[in-house]
Amino acid sequence: MNQLDWTATVNSIKEDLPLAQFQNWVKPIEYIRSDEKRVHLGVPSRFHEDMVRSRFADTLKKAIRRQTGNDLQLEFEVLVRDENTEASKSEFPTLEVVAPAPSQAPSASTRPVLRLIETETAYDDDENTSAAALYAPNYPKFNTPFLASGYNRLAYQCAMLFAEGGNAQANPLIIHSAVGMGKTHLLSEIGEAIYRRQPQLRIRYTTFEAFTSEMVKSFNDKTASEFQRKYRFETDVLLFDDVAGLAGRKRSQEELLHIFNEILARGGRVAFTTSQSVTRLTEFIDPLKSRLASGLSIDIKTPNFEEKVELLGQVSFHSQISVEATVLRSVADKGQKDIRELIGSLFRVHLQAQLENKPLNNEFLAKEGWIQESQKEVITLDEIIALVEHNFGINRSDMFSKSRKQAIVWARQVAMYLARRYTLLPLEEIGRTFGRDHATVIHAFDKVSETMQFQPTQGYQVEFLIKKLEARQPKDNYELPL
Repeated sequence: MNQLDWTATVNSIKEDLPLAQFQNWVKPIEYIRSDEKRVHLGVPSRFHEDMVRSRFADTLKKAIRRQTGNDLQLEFEVLVRDENTEASKSEFPTLEVVAPAPSQAPSASTRPVLRLIETETAYDDDENTSAAALYAPNYPKFNTPFLASGYNRLAYQCAMLFAEGGNAQANPLIIHSAVGMGKTHLLSEIGEAIYRRQPQLRIRYTTFEAFTSEMVKSFNDKTASEFQRKYRFETDVLLFDDVAGLAGRKRSQEELLHIFNEILARGGRVAFTTSQSVTRLTEFIDPLKSRLASGLSIDIKTPNFEEKVELLGQVSFHSQISVEATVLRSVADKGQKDIRELIGSLFRVHLQAQLENKPLNNEFLAKEGWIQESQKEVITLDEIIALVEHNFGINRSDMFSKSRKQAIVWARQVAMYLARRYTLLPLEEIGRTFGRDHATVIHAFDKVSETMQFQPTQGYQVEFLIKKLEARQPKDNYELPL
């Protein structure tokens, strides 16, 4: 067997994965040792191990096979470091970022806090000011980078195309999502990405409220020409948050249209966020609405259950919160309306556990009324199969067979979905029960999640089974009430 070169292995994987996935899940893995049968790898947490096993195990094995010529089994060990131990005991975590000095070039590994130039100084002719990144004092700051996952990955990729500046089709950019889904965070990420690449550009962030207030004040103070010069001629990239808030404000819309046209005519870039799709904007002047409709519109979708779990895992990793995968699944299952509330729920239970000096596990969540722990712990794969068998009228022997009949395939997928959601069994074991592999289980989960969202009739069947599982009273012999 050839000697395993872990650095070369990781580098080969980097080429096959999106950057966010590589940075979040593969890069933190550390090589420990290997023999003729196994490779021992270190991970930061059990949740990290679970995500790697379910999503990246095949990629790792193929890369290792290319290096060694052998199929080696993956063994994981949680590496508990002193700093991680201290972080888990500390108060509510925040990631403090120090701004680089003006003379320093920002590095790719640093998340720079862009210099803030007050409105009064934005009109100075000082050469340093003209070369600086211009941001309003209310520029949004976040403790973690924007975390790309399945539900927002396409929006993130388009946003980075806009930030790179080489694709004219990505300019102007309109980011659309419901409230609390991360569009302001993504707009912030765009600004920082542009600043890292081209720190000499004059980048300006504003909201519809700040923009309107500043415009009105300039008219009252007879400084309208300075206001117009600032936005039309002293801005290379305009990041405008919540353009839908300008509904009914005709004068603000007209001024924004002139700014919009001038920046694009000079080769600049403009990005907007909106809580309503452009086609649904009301009380907007037609020229501005037409301009917005001509841009690249990207949606941040609502995440499904598994995507919520993945997002919470990334947040806990970046915020150095030590938490079990079962806790993340319980928090994700709470039914939050949006991403902001979802992440807030994780931080809230983490802080509460720290204040009470208790470990953050399902026992703690059950005590606080977050879950009915006794019910979820006794749900077994056999019970789930029996429930599907009874309600769908499909024999388990058919579910375990190779049959591709639509009714049997759907029952099999629902059973896999419920097994992944309500048991702690590895994906490989769930798959083996049905004569499939772990990739089939992942596909089944995604398929059922999508069907529940877009096909109400079939979705109701699954929701009915979910209610039965969650409402039942467990018995000593685990008899399933039908």
